[in-house]
Amino acid sequence: MPKVRKALRGLSGIKVFEIKEDTETNYSVGEAVSIPYAQSLSRDIQSSNEAIYADDEIYDDEEVFDGEDFELQIPEADLKTYSIIEGGKYDEENKEYSWGPDDQGKDYAMTFKAKRKDGNYRMFRYYKAKFKKVKQDLQTQDNGTQISTITISGTFYKRALLTDPKVRVYKDSESSADLVWLDTVPKAPAGE
Repeated sequence: MPKVRKALRGLSGIKVFEIKEDTETNYSVGEAVSIPYAQSLSRDIQSSNEAIYADDEIYDDEEVFDGEDFELQIPEADLKTYSIIEGGKYDEENKEYSWGPDDQGKDYAMTFKAKRKDGNYRMFRYYKAKFKKVKQDLQTQDNGTQISTITISGTFYKRALLTDPKVRVYKDSESSADLVWLDTVPKAPAGE
């Protein structure tokens, strides 16, 4: 029997869900909004050490999870999407996007998938993402095909839920029917 290859070689289907409630006892999100045309997504866990002192010396050195930084690159975003990734306001009537340094972005859950070499997918669900910075370098048009990509920086955090303070969950698909897993983020406590 040939070995099934599961190396990842793709990225697609990014969806964000506005977090409606994130407390020690409840967690729920709103409807999914797609962030199309993902080009790359890099992730890097951040942690720090906290010394615990006793008898005027270090008793223990505890590692503390600070978050998982991410950087997402997309080639374009409409103005309504900017209100999600940058935290400003989109005026539907005037079709205008505005942002100021006092605007506070919302927290979102995020799902996406990466194609595996065997044709199926590894699916990712992050429970709490905070978008922090949007960067786009503009340059004069030339005869090439280069575009000004948008780089979105942020951090994934653990949710506040005491019974399940997870940061993320992964799942491998066995068929295309499994991809519905990406369309929802379960509320907690379950069954409500």
